[in-house]
Amino acid sequence: MKHWLQKLTDVTAIGHGVNGMKEALVALSEELGFGRFAFFHAGNGHSYAVSNYEQEWQRVYFENNFKAVDPVVSKAKTAQRAFIWSWEQDKNFLTRQQKDMYSASSDFGIRSGVTIPIRTPNGSMSMFTLASNKTATHIDQDIDAVSAAAAVGQLHSRITLLRTEPTAQDTMLFTPKEAKYLRWIEAGKTAEEIAQIEGVKYNTVRINLENAKKRFGVYNITQLTAIAIRRNLI
Repeated sequence: MKHWLQKLTDVTAIGHGVNGMKEALVALSEELGFGRFAFFHAGNGHSYAVSNYEQEWQRVYFENNFKAVDPVVSKAKTAQRAFIWSWEQDKNFLTRQQKDMYSASSDFGIRSGVTIPIRTPNGSMSMFTLASNKTATHIDQDIDAVSAAAAVGQLHSRITLLRTEPTAQDTMLFTPKEAKYLRWIEAGKTAEEIAQIEGVKYNTVRINLENAKKRFGVYNITQLTAIAIRRNLI
């Protein structure tokens, strides 16, 4: 197990651009006999994936909000270390909704895998999964927790640093007030000026923008405005 964790670390340390990193992750997943990989981030109100899963499955997953019932995501949020999973072996313990998800994912060749979760800032979580169309994953279950977390932590940092475009994500919207205030921000106005223009208290503008920053998992208004413009949300 350690050798592929080292390879995962190498993939993110070599200095690949976005495309090179994705190609290296595909090659690694195929070399290890899985064929599929997924980096999944669950932030405060915003989740996204960088993956080579079939695009149709990624669309179905997010449109049906499967992350809310996905047992792998649920376990990743509470687990402190890497774990293996198998839909076939776990099917007797699944709820009806989870069985529906299992049936759908199996159609796209996702039946078992290994997942490494890590904690990320502001109460969010990221996880890296290698998935297979086999009914069970045959891999050493004694996965070194420190090495695994370090490898995925580096991957998370690399994906964030490169501002990697998600292959799928939640559709997040701003409230009407947030969108209105951000349009003024884009026009170069300060929060104080926006309050005067809109005839509201400064704290009303500030609190609305703070709530939006927390929901989108960003730290400043520049990042928030950039997201709004890039996703055509304002």
